[in-house]
Amino acid sequence: MPFTHLTPNPRNHLLVIDDQRLDRAIATHAATRVGYTVTGAASIGETRDLLESGARFDFLVLDLSLGTEDGLEVLPLIARFNPSVIVVLASGFDGRVLAACQRLASSLGLLVAGVLRKPILPTALQRLLRQAPQALTRDAVLAQPIPLEHIREAIADGQIRPWFQPKASLTNGAVVGAEALARWVTPDGRLIPPDAFVPIAEQHGLAAALTDAILDQSLQASARWRDLRPDCKVAVNLSPLLLDDPAVTDRIEHALRKHNVPAGALVLEITETNGIPDTPRAMEILTRLRIRGVNLAVDDFGTGHSSLLSLVRTPFNEMKIDQAFVREAAANRDSRKVVRASASLGRELGLTVVAEGVETGDSAALVTEAGCHIGQGWLYGRAVPPEIFQAELGDMPVPAAVAD
Repeated sequence: MPFTHLTPNPRNHLLVIDDQRLDRAIATHAATRVGYTVTGAASIGETRDLLESGARFDFLVLDLSLGTEDGLEVLPLIARFNPSVIVVLASGFDGRVLAACQRLASSLGLLVAGVLRKPILPTALQRLLRQAPQALTRDAVLAQPIPLEHIREAIADGQIRPWFQPKASLTNGAVVGAEALARWVTPDGRLIPPDAFVPIAEQHGLAAALTDAILDQSLQASARWRDLRPDCKVAVNLSPLLLDDPAVTDRIEHALRKHNVPAGALVLEITETNGIPDTPRAMEILTRLRIRGVNLAVDDFGTGHSSLLSLVRTPFNEMKIDQAFVREAAANRDSRKVVRASASLGRELGLTVVAEGVETGDSAALVTEAGCHIGQGWLYGRAVPPEIFQAELGDMPVPAAVAD
């Protein structure tokens, strides 16, 4: 049965990188037949020019051999400028080489739909283009519960590691910190979202192991970028389940000393969605951390059961307004009131107020007018692997005091 010709959707934009004009034409024709708008590039230079000019793509077909150039050099560029793209690798190399290339792309945070042997068969490419967006959705991953032992092994093997999303000053756009977000890249190159493994880890006694692994790797990354940007703090999520563990404070201090990172460069974000324990031990742990210089943030403020009590009784010095309110604030008057009221409360309590979910200039203007101090969201950058974040940090705005 012939493929149905679809009207090109501007959101289905595909980039074909291949030095052979005929191969580009074949891929272009096949993708156009299933509804993609296609742009072609014959070299790394042409690709860089496209990306630096602001072009963004939903799908990428990459030939790993670009004449005298190495197609792998394209991957860091894509990871930096267009990390949400879905990648198809194409090559005449054997399966082991293709598998290694797929793992490399995944390690950079790119979603790999599959690999195709050259010459590319139009039907094979069309099948990937039709199936990959559905196959790579979060729901498809979450539909299959992950065995606990697999999570335990992934933590031990270092497959779960932090990616970093920048936090920027709403006054001048300067990057002042980054949040570490857990990501799991499997040996076969699949990217598993945190929703699929973090709740299971917390429910079955792996919260400490997961937190310790992310904290250790985050401080290691922070130690590297502090040579370039000592002003840039790193934020790590601390599960409320660990606030009943008397050893957690010593483990955090040990990690700071191990990587020679000052306590003031670390922010521990505690999500209060399920309630922050109001127990003497939890208060002791949090108070000891603050006395020793670690910053404490109440995360997802406004979504939990004990918001006001938490702010009054716990020595937080930072509040993060939940992204659900921020994203809806422009169109929803009640959400806008929540953002303004939360920011006002935070300022009255002397807290640094962070707005999550800032995705547009209008959203940034709104939370700035509301009195927030820091913005976090896609407007400033998505979460990327540590090596990508460090490379980008040199190009990010610097606070005026540091720049001078």
